Amino acid sequence: MKKKLLGILLSVSLVAGMLIGCGSKETGTETGTEGGTEAPAAPEEAEPEEVAEAPADGEKHYVFGFTEWGSASFFDAVYAPLEEMILANGDTVIHSEGKADATYQMSVIEDFIAQGVDLVFYNPVDAEASQPAMEALKEAGIPVVNFDSQVSDLSMVNAFVGTDNYKAGQIAGEQLVADFPDGGDIAVLDYPANTAAVDRANGFLDAIEGHGFNVVAQLDGLGNTETALSQAEDIIQANPNLIAFFGINDDSALGAYAAVVSANEDVAIYGVNGSPEGKEKVAEGGVFKATAAQSVINMGKQSAEVAYKILNGEDYEKNISIEPILINADNVEDYLDADWQ
Repeated sequence: MKKKLLGILLSVSLVAGMLIGCGSKETGTETGTEGGTEAPAAPEEAEPEEVAEAPADGEKHYVFGFTEWGSASFFDAVYAPLEEMILANGDTVIHSEGKADATYQMSVIEDFIAQGVDLVFYNPVDAEASQPAMEALKEAGIPVVNFDSQVSDLSMVNAFVGTDNYKAGQIAGEQLVADFPDGGDIAVLDYPANTAAVDRANGFLDAIEGHGFNVVAQLDGLGNTETALSQAEDIIQANPNLIAFFGINDDSALGAYAAVVSANEDVAIYGVNGSPEGKEKVAEGGVFKATAAQSVINMGKQSAEVAYKILNGEDYEKNISIEPILINADNVEDYLDADWQ
């Protein structure tokens, strides 16, 4: 059975990290560590992943810091257009991921401050744990563009750029209602530590309310495929009348997909992100019914645009909300040419 599950996991192309910029409330919770008698290891010292720098031309240019939740193709797609715009302006961007570790990401922020960056693009590992970083950046006088997943106190950032996550969950829920007009037993794989994930779950649950659905389980899948797979296996075994799973991102949904296929069950899957793997499964026409896609490339472009407005003293919108797109069997072919929208 374990070999079979491994094969299924490989087939859905596991992606490291949460594609909503998710983080855990406590680093130990996510890595599986617990309190004990041994002293904790010293936090790993942050090292820049990548420094994109334009040739010097004698003029003053900006230096940006960019840090995200962890390694994932989602964040690569956010970063690419942002980096392109910054380099085109002759400026520099230092890219250092948070490694899904709030303590490590704090050291990244400290390094940005020490290097005197002009602005930081920040996607927090953990919303609650972001406050010390925000306070340090404010004290240093460095503006912040928060993207994808919100910090705990939005008043501390200059601008937020992200998907309308409530609507992303809502349109996934509306698709479920259309597919199952008589309702039935469903399960939700959420991620309470992450604000974007919470918004998606709320939007989904509000959309299906009053339509005959019974939420038999709502578990923390941590936004990753392996945890979601384990959770989904237990849910399937305990609920023989289950008709659908909702995952707060495509990684969670792919974990549920692996569990459903392994159990040879006809249980529908709904996700969020519009990831390459999610779209591929929708295109196959099987149990993976829909994914509420984020416009990730647009997120990167708009983050860079608002950053320059902030630094140049121009008027700008503080809260930039990007509309999600429902990708289902009717339109998935329109989105397969590119990895991300």
